[in-house]
Amino acid sequence: MAALAAHRRTMYARERLRLADAPEDIAAEARSEGHRTRGEITAPVVTLAIIAPALADLATNAEHATYAMRGAADQAALDKDRTAATAAASALVTDAAEHLA
Repeated sequence: MAALAAHRRTMYARERLRLADAPEDIAAEARSEGHRTRGEITAPVVTLAIIAPALADLATNAEHATYAMRGAADQAALDKDRTAATAAASALVTDAAEHLA
């Protein structure tokens, strides 16, 4: 969950910079950070799918909802995508808590 939250924060910041036409050096740094945080999602999602296969689809949905923030058309779309990604991660946490209880 922490990896999803970190990538969601990074993608939000990265996309805000893109929408604001930030200088290339700043945008490149944000893209680099986005690649780093995206890489940190894979292992937890795979581990969860192995340990609790019933949660695999929710984990994948949360992962993809976070990735969907990339390329938002405008700030309103970015905010909507971030809300959807947060909701998908929350659904994963809720179902995981019930499943593992």
